[in-house]
Amino acid sequence: MKIKDIYRRKGNCFVSVMIGALCMAVTLVYMLFPDTYQALAYAYPIRYPWQICSGVFLHGSPELPLAGSIGHLVFNLLLILPFGIMAEKILGSKRFALMSMVLWVVNAITFFVIAMVVTPKGETAYGAGISGVAFSYGIIGLYVLWVLGKKDHKRLFKQVSFYLLINIVVAMIVMVNPYVAGVSSMIIHIVAIVFGIVFAAFYRKEIGAFLQDRQEGVLGRDTVR
Repeated sequence: MKIKDIYRRKGNCFVSVMIGALCMAVTLVYMLFPDTYQALAYAYPIRYPWQICSGVFLHGSPELPLAGSIGHLVFNLLLILPFGIMAEKILGSKRFALMSMVLWVVNAITFFVIAMVVTPKGETAYGAGISGVAFSYGIIGLYVLWVLGKKDHKRLFKQVSFYLLINIVVAMIVMVNPYVAGVSSMIIHIVAIVFGIVFAAFYRKEIGAFLQDRQEGVLGRDTVR
């Protein structure tokens, strides 16, 4: 089986595309109207109820230059779109949506716990980004690549898409470094990786069955030809 066969599977990828679109939309609002950051970002103490939702889609920070905010968004989209779509194609939209909801809740709780510990009394802590969800997608995608490699590593290593995806995973691992993204982000990223491992283990049978079915389908088409 080739990686592209996963993306060719019948069925939509509405949830993962919608998540990516919301990230772009909310971040664009902030870039056009910078004063909205404190109303859109995660905040502790919470100022507005919608921040629990908008904070995960917002990217960037007033402390970053415009290029840094765009880079933050682009990096997470590089995890959401290829790996999110891959996971949604394999698990189906309902399972993928449920998993994403759980990851979002975990991401929010992690932020608030960190903020409660490190924020001086009387001050407000802000945070933004979906890496606490997207890193989990990356781990699930890495597991899928590992399963494909077990089945036929020679074929896997011949695919350009494998090297593109694995480079994104390597960059993701680099972002765990506290000197790159800070200690708070490092904790959020590690929690996301742990939950990615948990979900990959939880859905390992579904992933294996999907890849087996697709492999048999590919072999069947090759035989007919």
